[in-house]
Amino acid sequence: MKVAFHTLGCKVNHYETEAIKEAFVSRGAEIVGEEDPADVYIINTCTVTNIADRKSRQFIRRAKKANPNAVIVVTGCYAQVASDDVAAMPEVDLIMGNNRKSEICGLVMEKLAFKSSTAASAEGSGASDSNRAEVLVTPRNELTFYEDLGKIKSASDEMSRAYIKIQDGCDRFCSYCLIPYARGPVRSRPAAEIVEEVRDLVEAGFREVVLTGINTALYGTEAGAECSLSELLTMLDELESSEDFRVRLSSLEPTVVDKDNVEEIIRHRRLCHHLHLSVQNGSDSVLKAMNRHYTRDEYLDIVFMLRSHDPLFGITTDIIVGFPGETDKDFEDTRDIVKKSAFGRTHVFRYSPRKGTAGAAMKDAVPEQIKKDRAEALESLGEKAAKAFTGANLGITHTVLIEESCDGYATGYTGNYIKAYIEDPEGWIEAGKLYKAVLTRTFRDGALAVLE
Repeated sequence: MKVAFHTLGCKVNHYETEAIKEAFVSRGAEIVGEEDPADVYIINTCTVTNIADRKSRQFIRRAKKANPNAVIVVTGCYAQVASDDVAAMPEVDLIMGNNRKSEICGLVMEKLAFKSSTAASAEGSGASDSNRAEVLVTPRNELTFYEDLGKIKSASDEMSRAYIKIQDGCDRFCSYCLIPYARGPVRSRPAAEIVEEVRDLVEAGFREVVLTGINTALYGTEAGAECSLSELLTMLDELESSEDFRVRLSSLEPTVVDKDNVEEIIRHRRLCHHLHLSVQNGSDSVLKAMNRHYTRDEYLDIVFMLRSHDPLFGITTDIIVGFPGETDKDFEDTRDIVKKSAFGRTHVFRYSPRKGTAGAAMKDAVPEQIKKDRAEALESLGEKAAKAFTGANLGITHTVLIEESCDGYATGYTGNYIKAYIEDPEGWIEAGKLYKAVLTRTFRDGALAVLE
């Protein structure tokens, strides 16, 4: 049996895809590329944007064309919030919502066995009627437990950093976002399982582990949770290992944490001096309309605290432009917060309404051309801020995790998330290893560096 996967969206989705893959491998399946002929295609979907929904539908159709007799499984966030739309596609056999991904392998085996027993009548029939898809989607209010997907061996970037899911769900309900509806309420993974998985991954050779979740900052905040995020980081600080390793947080949300929370978190010795801290907008009025529970000054308080802890602390962010009602003055406030925060990277998105969110019903839509102009202006400003941040790090020794070699350079990231290029024409610098290196000058999307 050959199984192909197509994954859209966040690192949590990619982590969960690896768990599903390992379940199939344990049952003797062969994993093939998404463009290869396969008996089973599993599409792990995203619904952050309308584009993500469209890409999911496109791949479903493409997979069925590749093999009309294949079993097509659709899971993930789009499957969770729009199962009726997915079920209307004649190509789909099985729709699995979030928190049911551990069941996919067993159900596919059953479907393949049934298809085999009815092969004579099904021969060459391809897709059948639009009602044939089996839909197994748990309602949001019943997503009350953290689904155990087991320990994952290979959710990684080229055997350098490993991703570990520690949390699921979100209860913030930002007015532009469908994810709380797709992922349900907050559920945290038991700390002992996380620590054990980290230990195994470090022993397997990984030198950086990234703790990820739908809203990582919410880890341990639900009723009955056994420990906080800070306490989990303490456990990882105390984890005995013969090899050095570092821990990175995938993101923190200022809707959840304030200056004091972050100050407690960043003092852990293994934690990289880098946080992805999504500001989303620099205007107080837009933040309020977005249902983001902080002000621009409260966000800047976190930034200034991080930089007082380490002047070279890396901060990356997401920003949405063109939210309904955003004025020229609001946009100037956003430009101002980019300048004051000195972001290492600024990811800019144009607002697009998502059906089912509060934002979709808001008036005073911003014209598309204005969104485009603002996005381009902010991207340019973000690039200048990134170069300035890199420039401030020149002459400083950093620890670099090497990820790959390309065009005579070994490349990887510093702890504060600057991409380093180290000349390595002979190719002797090893991927997946930590090296001390001094950044020497800005170069491409990061900096040239020499080994110390």
